[in-house]
Amino acid sequence: MALPDGLYDQLLTEELWQSLFATTNADTRLLNLLREDEAPSYLADALVAQLKAILEDLREDGKEKLLSQLDLVNSLLVNLRQRLNPQTSAAEVDMLVKPPQVLRAIYRQSAYPVAPETGLSLPWLFTAGKGSPSLLTELRRELAACDQVDILVSFITHSGVRKLLDILQTVTAIGADGLPRTRLRVLTTTYTGATEIVALDELARLPGCEIRISLDGRRTRLHAKAWLFRRRTGFGSAYVGSANLSGAALMGGLEWTVKFTERGQNELFERACAHFETLWEDPEFQRYDPANPLHRQALGEALKRESGEDIIARPTYFDLEPKAYQQEMLDQLEIEREHERWRNLVVAATGTGKTVVAAFDYRRICLLHGGQPRLLLTIQSILEVAQNWFTVATFRCRR
Repeated sequence: MALPDGLYDQLLTEELWQSLFATTNADTRLLNLLREDEAPSYLADALVAQLKAILEDLREDGKEKLLSQLDLVNSLLVNLRQRLNPQTSAAEVDMLVKPPQVLRAIYRQSAYPVAPETGLSLPWLFTAGKGSPSLLTELRRELAACDQVDILVSFITHSGVRKLLDILQTVTAIGADGLPRTRLRVLTTTYTGATEIVALDELARLPGCEIRISLDGRRTRLHAKAWLFRRRTGFGSAYVGSANLSGAALMGGLEWTVKFTERGQNELFERACAHFETLWEDPEFQRYDPANPLHRQALGEALKRESGEDIIARPTYFDLEPKAYQQEMLDQLEIEREHERWRNLVVAATGTGKTVVAAFDYRRICLLHGGQPRLLLTIQSILEVAQNWFTVATFRCRR
């Protein structure tokens, strides 16, 4: 049977090679040698695929089949270890116990936690379809048994917080050690003005909850939605998709959310956690404390501005700093000028902040020479934007 045209990413077996050889030639197939760094993953996947089929094909039924499957796997583990070291005995191999059992939880100091219906190892796609677990139910179960949860959403509403408030209050309650059982971190924005202050206040009152928010929705435009549940056991979970922390999103709607796990998709889980840490440390996201009147005022004004309620634009004050790659451009410009090379061209991708570089560069010239020296050659539109950036150190919000 001829293989269909298209992309593949599959380790060749003898059967696949015979089919490939019979229906293609060197000009119509692309093969690459397996790289050493890829070998463990590819070979393990191939072994798992064939081993699963072999285990399913065993002839016994019921408990007899289960025990035969267990014996086969343990025998395979021993043989593999002995291939590496012929002196290895069966007692030295970490074999599966008989009868086979699955560790689900250890709960020395609390009641037995109910695990998510979708488990802690396999991926899942939530689509609000009939007969499948609801996103809200699974999030509640994940929250009930985790050591830390990181939430990244575009906006947060009171209706969404109410759906989870009881379980959040339970897991963040102060324990005998004086610390909340679960650490909670929230990243959100004022994008479109949809975030509700009362919702943030509810979350901020929870022990151990930290909130950081971007007050400039036009610049941030954060569309990512993610829930990262971290566990010291190594069985963390991540939910990434289209659902914000709102009642409508959690209760269904046309939302898709993908779940992947630390155990089953470790590389993906680690990347998600690392990216959250990057955003958490980004100065664009500012700490929100409802007890601080300046925080409340800045948030209220930002939400009005983003929702279009604040018709008369008011200046919003920022402590601006160039990003690392922008500072590198500025340093290179300074070096060029120190060597009397005045004709310089800054080239960077759209949206990476060339205008910001121009503004900081002009400010430095002003500080060096005093006043506002005339620029001999510039682009008018860039100059106007740069001047707006540093006119009384404010942004002018334009509609």
